[in-house]
Amino acid sequence: MGNSAKSKSIGRLILQLALACLLIVGGIWALQGAGDFGAAALKGMLGNWAGIVFGVLELIAGILLFLECFVGDKFGKFDNILGWIIMIVWLVAIIVGDIIKGDFSPFLGWLYGFAGHIIVLGALWSLND
Repeated sequence: MGNSAKSKSIGRLILQLALACLLIVGGIWALQGAGDFGAAALKGMLGNWAGIVFGVLELIAGILLFLECFVGDKFGKFDNILGWIIMIVWLVAIIVGDIIKGDFSPFLGWLYGFAGHIIVLGALWSLND
């Protein structure tokens, strides 16, 4: 693995595009009534309206992340605020969904899902600048 600035910027671009796609799809799913991990956790705690609100925020944040790849950071602190909201909800979803209410059987299946959720949290954290 290279440590050059070029490899880091390409890695960041790939991470940003992947996270943008994940948020856009998660937002669309939430608006369709299903939702991703974060929306499902919110719906379980607060009701359907919370999943829809989170879906709208996810969709907007995903679109802004995607656009930022091509036009730069033209959105100021707005996208950072959305990023923090999504990070907090995602962290709560991990605590509630994976740890408190987690189904640890089979353990490898649980660990795989948990790791994926942590990767999303890490991507949100590292891209929220």
